[in-house]
Amino acid sequence: MSQDYEHYDSRDQSWERHKNVHQKSQKGSNIFKKKDFGLILAINSFDAAYDMPELNTWQSRYVGLQWRRNNRLLTGRQVDVALGTGLEIGWNNFMMQHDEQYYQQGEISDFELLDYPLEKSKLVVNTLNIPVMLQFGFKESDFKFGIGAYGGVRINSYQKFKEADQSKYKEKGAYNLRKFNYGLMAEAGRGDFKLFAKYDMLPMFNDNNPINANVLSIGVRL
Repeated sequence: MSQDYEHYDSRDQSWERHKNVHQKSQKGSNIFKKKDFGLILAINSFDAAYDMPELNTWQSRYVGLQWRRNNRLLTGRQVDVALGTGLEIGWNNFMMQHDEQYYQQGEISDFELLDYPLEKSKLVVNTLNIPVMLQFGFKESDFKFGIGAYGGVRINSYQKFKEADQSKYKEKGAYNLRKFNYGLMAEAGRGDFKLFAKYDMLPMFNDNNPINANVLSIGVRL
């Protein structure tokens, strides 16, 4: 009887030690990597649009390359919290639904219907953004979500055209586009796959322009 008691007591103590080591190990690890790179693929649309041209939504895409450093704020047994900061290079593509182009006259921009057919017509706006995101990670399910904001500067803008005979040409211009913008962003998902959304708080063109719109982008971050 004494030997059986000692056997079970020893096994219980071993189990307790294993459980404590597991809990300490779980608490010590953090779900967020210190450095994180993400590829963002999203679809653009206009929100609060004023006299804007109709977009081919599925071909109006946002592509972003995002480098993020995660500053770990909390490492818990079940939930981790981190503040992500970094840089993002983004390309906003706005594909026209019809044979149209943007043009600029002085301090205003508008769009017009061309008198020859086009296969493609799009406006491309290249930006450099600084995102800041508060992130929450749940260890048991590997589910993460984050909410944050960003500020950005336009570094390039141009239009690309493809005619019916397959000839292509490009025109660079500022088109009265806003130089600086800021907005909100969010993401949620498991592992390295997350749903992603961003919203520009300011319209894409300067104030008092006859056409204008806020940009909403929805997609994934890989």
